Amino acid sequence: MRVIVTGAAGFLGQQVVARLTARHDVMATDLVPGPAAEAMVGDLADPETLASLFATPSDAVIHLATLPGGACEADPQRGWRINVEATQALADAAVRHGVRRFVYASSIAVFSDVAERDHVDDATPLRPAMLYGGHKALIEAWLATLKRRGDLDPIALRLPGLVARPGDGAGLKSAFLSDLFRAARDGTPIALPVSASATSWLMSVRCAAENIVHALERGGADEPDGAAVTLPALRVEMADLVAALTRHTARAMRVEYASDPAIEHAFGSYPPLSTPTADALGFAHDGDIDRLVTHALEDLG
Repeated sequence: MRVIVTGAAGFLGQQVVARLTARHDVMATDLVPGPAAEAMVGDLADPETLASLFATPSDAVIHLATLPGGACEADPQRGWRINVEATQALADAAVRHGVRRFVYASSIAVFSDVAERDHVDDATPLRPAMLYGGHKALIEAWLATLKRRGDLDPIALRLPGLVARPGDGAGLKSAFLSDLFRAARDGTPIALPVSASATSWLMSVRCAAENIVHALERGGADEPDGAAVTLPALRVEMADLVAALTRHTARAMRVEYASDPAIEHAFGSYPPLSTPTADALGFAHDGDIDRLVTHALEDLG
C-alpha cells in the first residue's frame, strides 16, 4: 500500500514509519523534517499541502498529528485549528481522492471522568472535560459518520498514556509519567505529582506503533459501527512501576511523592479497564509491567 502518515516526525510517528517502510510505500508528513526517505514538510490546514500529499494515488492515511492536552488548554484556537479543522480537512481530502483506510490516533481523554467510575469498558459513555478530549470525541463522531455513509473505512484508536515520551512532554499534563522513566535511566531524583498508590493506563510507544500498523493492515470489515475502539492497556500503580524500574536498572530510585489533587484525579485515578472489542480485533498491550518497562527504556535510549 501507499500510506500517508501525518505527525511522522514525532516519537510515535517515527516508530510507525519505521515499521511500515519495510513493506509499504510511505509518504511521511509533519511540520518539521523527519527521518523518512519520502517526506513532506507542511501544515495540514493548508490546502496546497493536502493537494501535494494526495497528488500521488494513495491507499490509506494514518493520522497521528495533534496538539496535546496542556497545549490545547493554553491555546484553544490553535488546538481547534489543528485537532478539528485540519483533521476534518484531511479526512475529507481522503474521501475526495478515493482513499479508503483511515487510522486515527484518538485518546482515552474522550472519557475524562474515569476517576468517578469503578471500571471502564466498551459501553462507557464519552464525557470529555478537557478541550483535547473534546476534539478527539468530535473527530471520532465525524469519522463514524463517514463510515456510515460508505465514504471511508476509518478506525479511531483510543490510546492510553504512552511511555516514555522524549523531551519536555510536548504540552502534556501527564509528562511526569515519562519523566519517571528518564529519571530511572539517568539515576536522577524525581518528585511525582501523584501518590504511590496512583493508577494509570500505560502502553509503550513500541506497542502503540504495532497496534497502529495492525489497524492499517487488518482492514475494517468486522469493526464496530462507531469506528472507535479503546485499546488494551496495563493498569499500573506508581509504586509498582517504580519497583519495576528499580529491577530493570538494578539501582534504587530516589522518588518523592508529592500528590497534586488535580493531577492525581486526572492522571492517577484510573479504574480497571476492559476492552473486549479491541481484544477480539487483535489489539494488545505490552503483556506485563516488566515488559512495559523494558520496551519503554529500550526505545528511550
